[in-house]
Amino acid sequence: MKSTPAHISLNICINSLRFALALVFVFSGFVKAIDPMGTVYKMADYADAFGIGVSPFWLLTGAGILIVVEYVMGVSLFFGLYRRFYLWSMIAFLAVMTPLTLFLALTNPISDCGCFGDAIALSNWQTFGKNVVLLIMAIVVLIFNKRIQRVISEDSQWLVFVFALTSVVVFMHYNIRHLPVIDFRPYTIGTNIVEAMTVPEDAPQDEYETFFVMEKDGEQRTFSFEEYPDSTWIFVSRENRLVSRGYEPPITDFHLTDLEGEEVTWEVLEQPGYTFLMVAHDLERTDEGLLDVINDLYDYTKVNGYAFYMVTSSSKHMIDRWNDHTGATYPYLQADEILLKTMIRSNPGLIVLKDGTIIGKFSATDMPRDEYLNVSMERNKSMVVTMRELEVRRLSMALWMFFPLLLLGIIDKNLKNKNTSINN
Repeated sequence: MKSTPAHISLNICINSLRFALALVFVFSGFVKAIDPMGTVYKMADYADAFGIGVSPFWLLTGAGILIVVEYVMGVSLFFGLYRRFYLWSMIAFLAVMTPLTLFLALTNPISDCGCFGDAIALSNWQTFGKNVVLLIMAIVVLIFNKRIQRVISEDSQWLVFVFALTSVVVFMHYNIRHLPVIDFRPYTIGTNIVEAMTVPEDAPQDEYETFFVMEKDGEQRTFSFEEYPDSTWIFVSRENRLVSRGYEPPITDFHLTDLEGEEVTWEVLEQPGYTFLMVAHDLERTDEGLLDVINDLYDYTKVNGYAFYMVTSSSKHMIDRWNDHTGATYPYLQADEILLKTMIRSNPGLIVLKDGTIIGKFSATDMPRDEYLNVSMERNKSMVVTMRELEVRRLSMALWMFFPLLLLGIIDKNLKNKNTSINN
């Protein structure tokens, strides 16, 4: 049957919708796989908001399943694998998520849905609208699923599926065991915390408009300043409404206190030289097998004259229990649990500052051991993470996740063309 312009246009439209739908799912799963613990924390927030008790194991399991399902569905639809199965799976997934996000938008237990991790923040209403659009797109593509053009042959589609599944699981594990290869939060390496908390003098301020509630003959009406009525109206109240939001610094919630409750934020941030913040938001869940590593780091800072603090959100009672059990002698600071989880996705995790600037972040797995604690910070390259090292990590991540898929597509296409030529 000869293709008509209408058929060609429909094919282009359906495949454009298919690729857009696939890329949204790939992106959503990918950014969550970069920061799996962020998804765990978000799910815990929802569970707490609805009064549901869920163990950390099941939160992590649920987050992992969600990430794998989104990513694999997106990759499979992009390559045209098992198209009817994955389109029905997407529709089923969205049929559950759409009414759920409508409920969340109406009740608003959590302001940010977390559907794109910390990469893109969406309100609950924006998330609901996104899901409605995606659901409509999935239904349309399903109706015309025979027009989906394969990117890879049917004989090779299992390779794409296996690699997509394996790569996203390995990638998640890496980011949990170490730290996210891309840090979407404000406490990135190279950030000066003082500067990130400061509002520039010429920054735009919040703008408000004043409204007046007036009453006349038992009727109340609201007037703007320009519409202020005559003296026959009686003043009831005045309210200020936000018209436009001004500049908001990247960091607004960084507060540290000593065990007596005294604020020491600026004392810590503005002290010169190197400062080691051993962040353990929950001492009760801190691996005691790391005790020697923590003590070695503390001894290293004492020998070299650097500042060292154990920063936790645990209670003073829990701190006393930890000291009694471990014999720890390092100083403590307390901070909000959400802040500490935002700063570093590890319990414990090490943050190294120089003059208030973050120069190193290390998970419990990557904390410097004995062999790296024999020289001062000025000569200790292993304790400082450079921007070049970050770029290498990100490039390696991109190559690991996407280059093999591209290579599979190219090889499959060449083999298909070769077989066609031989048959001809």
